[in-house]
Amino acid sequence: MSTRLKEWIALLLWSILLFAVCYRLDTRHNRFPFYYHPDEPGKGEQVMTGDWNFHHPMLLLTTTKIVVKLCAIPDDEQAVVEAGRRVSAGFIAASVVALSLLAFLWRGWFAAFTTGAVLTFHHQFYELAHYMKEDSALMMGVAFTCLAALAYSQTPSAWRAAIVGASCGLAISGKYIGVMMLAIALPSIWTQGAEKRLRHLAFFGGALLVIILAVNEPLFWHPGTFSHSLNREVGLVVQGQGDSTRRVPHALYWNVFLDNSTPLIWVYLLSFVVTCWQRRKQLLLVQRLIVIAPFAYTLALSFSPKENDRYFIPATGLFVLLACLEAQDTPRLVCRAFEVIGLKRPERLMIGRWRWEAMLAGAFGLLTFQFTGWSGSKPGWLIYDAAFQRDDMNEAIAWMRADLPANAVVAADARTGLPDPDRKKDVGRTSSVPQKVMVRRYASDLGTLDELRAMGVTHVAVSESSYGRFFRPDLRAKGEQQDKKFRAARAFYEELLHGVPIFDRERGTIIYLHPGIRVYSIAEAKPS
Repeated sequence: MSTRLKEWIALLLWSILLFAVCYRLDTRHNRFPFYYHPDEPGKGEQVMTGDWNFHHPMLLLTTTKIVVKLCAIPDDEQAVVEAGRRVSAGFIAASVVALSLLAFLWRGWFAAFTTGAVLTFHHQFYELAHYMKEDSALMMGVAFTCLAALAYSQTPSAWRAAIVGASCGLAISGKYIGVMMLAIALPSIWTQGAEKRLRHLAFFGGALLVIILAVNEPLFWHPGTFSHSLNREVGLVVQGQGDSTRRVPHALYWNVFLDNSTPLIWVYLLSFVVTCWQRRKQLLLVQRLIVIAPFAYTLALSFSPKENDRYFIPATGLFVLLACLEAQDTPRLVCRAFEVIGLKRPERLMIGRWRWEAMLAGAFGLLTFQFTGWSGSKPGWLIYDAAFQRDDMNEAIAWMRADLPANAVVAADARTGLPDPDRKKDVGRTSSVPQKVMVRRYASDLGTLDELRAMGVTHVAVSESSYGRFFRPDLRAKGEQQDKKFRAARAFYEELLHGVPIFDRERGTIIYLHPGIRVYSIAEAKPS
């Protein structure tokens, strides 16, 4: 058996093992109610009815529909959403495998093991694997494109160009923003000689088109709906979501970067960037583009008023990859530190028996920080895993059944998770709460506190995930009419929050299970 064949077999076995471990971990504790996440009910309904809204390309929903059919999953929203979550977990696991293989092509087995291990226990990857959302599909497309482009650049061929095209097709089919991967893929092919270039571009374009058509076939039969949805998404990116917006550029994603990285990642990332600059002439074009990509993506995000931590996941994956690549150079980094502080460089780190110990220590440090977190405010995988096992919404409902008068009337923010009797989908849940409940997106939509009392409301249940936006200094209303409503809502919550809650759960790590629920008494319940 040739050495190359042995290496291929070893890579295959490593990929299978890594995928299996990631998938098993990422499907833990993913059976919480489908209506906790505001976007999952709509996605489950689309899979069941085939009435697509095309707010995103179809990779997640198409794959989920196939899984639902193949596995004979019942026509039930909870079951379908859980299937979608398993698809999302599969995409995340595939992303980890692809980035590990990318590390192997770049720097060998040590980098592959380090990257695979650290990303397996990365809390943002773990969390987003639990939601039926397109971010996991985008991450998979980004990872596959970077891997395919590097493999192509190292050994160009027509079939590898086709794989690059197919990978770009997956990225674009994950989310519309996936089109950005053309900026990595196309230059890699364009650098080939004139004779190869046209042929390879044809293979690239053909595979790209086939994947996009195959995955997004319903989209092309409804051009009007697609055009409307695409314009909607572009509008949200440019103008912001809901009735509020913010100035751009903003520094929000600097905080997101800090939340999804550790001090050791910062050290290795900085060292890696410096080293790449020093050795830039030795790098392939695609390697330089991959190094630039997460920084450019982060900068682009800062120019959109629409924001969410999950949008950052492509940058998270690539930043972690780059840091793990540098972990292999821990001995050199330590020697450089010795020189900076004026101490003699320990040569044995570079050429002796301490070299491997230093490399392992660096990799173990990266993994440990990621597993446990590095401060109370920067939790790691363990904290996220524990958080998925607690359900504050369920606790709030249990408390209402046990301790709140049955004749109480409760006004509630939608993000508290209380059942809304005016919603057809919540009818089956209304019996879980004996009190009368009036749910709006914001409880303030029902009126002032005095107006609520006049309506007979005795209690108000609010969620920090809802009212918190009114106290953020970086947010402002989009227009004059929205500004009036924005100010009224802020005044409502300011007055309410001055009181003492009779039920209080802080906003936690997993905001869909721990949205920060408070219940206030604003009037005595009338005798029944």
